[in-house]
Amino acid sequence: MKRRYTGVLLLLVGSELFGMLLGHWFFGLFLKTVPPVALSTFNASAAHVAFILYGLLAGLAVFVWAGLATVLARFFKSEADEGPASMTRTGAA
Repeated sequence: MKRRYTGVLLLLVGSELFGMLLGHWFFGLFLKTVPPVALSTFNASAAHVAFILYGLLAGLAVFVWAGLATVLARFFKSEADEGPASMTRTGAA
């Protein structure tokens, strides 16, 4: 597998893991906020699924933003960022 695809796959897995943890954390906040009298088992289960799904969508959004930043970073490099290899392209070395 190419290094680029490995990096993209690791970014996707890490983003989705972050999203799931975020959804689970917000579900914990939900449980602390809503009084137990107002919460049935069905509502708690449905809320848990909803928070995990929203977390997965948030992870996907993080993946897209990181990928977009990686692609756009190539267009904003200065010559100083390229290092010594830039001298060979101009014919100075």
